Formats: sequence, structure tokens, C-alpha cells
Amino acid sequence: MLSLRKHVLAALALSLALALPALAADAPAAAGYQKYLPDDADGVITINVRQLLDSELIKKAGLDKMLAGDDAQKSLKELGLDPLKDIERIVISGGKEDDSPLIIIQGKLDPAKLSAAADAHAKEKAENLKVHKSDNGKIYELTKIDELVPVPPQAAGAGLNLKDKSMFAVVADKGNIVLCGSKATAEQALARSADKKTGKLKSKELAGLLAKMNAKQTVAIAMPSPAGEEKIKSITGGLTVTTDVKIDLTVTASDADAAKEVNEKIKENLGMAQIIVAAIASQQKELAPAAEIVNGIKHDAKDNTVGIKSDIKGETLEKLVEAVKELIKKGGGIN
Repeated sequence: MLSLRKHVLAALALSLALALPALAADAPAAAGYQKYLPDDADGVITINVRQLLDSELIKKAGLDKMLAGDDAQKSLKELGLDPLKDIERIVISGGKEDDSPLIIIQGKLDPAKLSAAADAHAKEKAENLKVHKSDNGKIYELTKIDELVPVPPQAAGAGLNLKDKSMFAVVADKGNIVLCGSKATAEQALARSADKKTGKLKSKELAGLLAKMNAKQTVAIAMPSPAGEEKIKSITGGLTVTTDVKIDLTVTASDADAAKEVNEKIKENLGMAQIIVAAIASQQKELAPAAEIVNGIKHDAKDNTVGIKSDIKGETLEKLVEAVKELIKKGGGIN
């Protein structure tokens, strides 16, 4: 079975492709998503979309305009969503029994309006959107996902394969749209919305970590001990985007000796990443800021924890974004 940890990059890529173009709302959504998490959830990542797009860094780099492009706005408005007002937060999770991520899009939603728009869209484009009826509401099946969401090479390399895949969506309530990889999971979300079924996380560790998640972080992570990894108890923290980007992660180990081992492994992997990025930057000078970012990541073991921190200056990120934009324009990409 595939877990959240093994495909976290793929899940992020898919959720961003589906939801990041639709941004901005008046306030972050409450943590009302937990009832829709799989009982066997092995981790949760939240993305505060509103905070991200409102940050000075993103606005200065012009990424807010890029992410809220005309095509994306048109597509979402056809489904009854105003991309500049309605969506607030993305929640990504996964379980051991399902081989696809569960994505929850939170915001100010009008279930009746969304359903009517989706029904109309399904009649016009039945090859891409099917409607299934269940005891607790409608389930929308998005087919031919690979045609709707182009997968970049980096995401494909992380394990994201959308060919011949479907995604199921339900408007669970006024605050949550649930996207998942199976009809059964979608039916479960509707049943929980109607209070005909209740969910309870099997992992007490995850439940405890969720209660401590920092809602002020732009991206927050809560992951209990990876399967088969006795030395790591949890991975928590995230990153915050303002005028700069601050990364603050904590790996909690089983004891002080285990923390030292984990710290050494991070050192080894980070060293390899620094070599690779330096090699790329030597060939494409514009990407020198990437090397600066990787070199700025610090880590240290203390007692039974390992802290991973980085303060990335906005100016450095802006230079990197501009460099990438220029490479894309030239059609050269990143080698």
C-alpha cells in the first residue's frame, strides 16, 4: 500500500495543480477537516493558501498573478467557484489502505450552487465528468485526469502518474470539498458529512500532533513515526512565508543516540544535495541562488530531537524565480 510519506511530493503536485489557482478569502478555514481524514491516516500536511498568496514575497515575485491565471479562473468559475474569493486552505493526507492521497479544499462554499454548476458541466463534457448518486449525495468523477492536469517531469519522477486515472469529488459541506482516488472513500466522506458515520484516527500519535499544529505556518506538517522506522517518532513543523521564508522542522527520535544518527544522515543527504545543486549552478549561473538556499539549511541534534532550520531571504528567492522564468522563456529548462 502507498502511504502519504512515500508520495508526499506527488500529492503536493496534484493538490497545487488542482487548487492553487483558486485563492484568497477573508480568513483561514477552521480545522473542520479532521472528520474527513481516513481512519488509517499516516500524516497530514496543510497549506494556508490565503496566507501564501497574501505574502509580500509572493506578490513581489508576481506569483499570485501567475497562479490565478485566466484559464484557471475560467475553469473554476464554470464549476461555481470564484478563484479569487472562495478557497482558503488545502489539506493533504493519505492512508495505508488507499493508494492515492486524500485532498481537502477548504473555503466559503455554496453546495447547491456547486452541484448545479457541476451537473451542467457534466452534461456538456460527459467524457471528463461523470455524476454518481449515493444515499447521502452526489459524487463527481473526474476522468482522464492526465488530460486535465499536465504532469511536469519533476512530479512524474516523484511517482505521480495520472494516465487513465480518475478522481472523485464531493462537496462535503459549506467548508470542505473532498477529493480522493476511490468512489468508496468519497461515499464515506458524504456519510460522515451527514453524520451517519463517524471517523476516529487509529493513530493516537497523529491525533496528538494535529492538536499541536501551528495554524500560523504557511505549510504545516504532522507525521508520526514512519513505518518500520523505530528511531524516528515524529516529524513536525513547516514553513512560513512573509517577506522571507522561514523553515522550522523538528524530527523527534526515540532517544539521544538515535537523534545523533538521524542528524548524521541528514548531514550526508544534505551534503549530496549541495554537490548536485552546485554542479547545476556551475552550468547555469542564473541558478546560483539555489545553491545559496541549499547551503543555508542548518540542522543540529539536541537531546532526542533534531532541528532543521533555514531563513531564506526574499531577495534570494526573487532572483531564483526570475532565473527560472527566463530559462522557461528560452525553452531551455533546468538541466
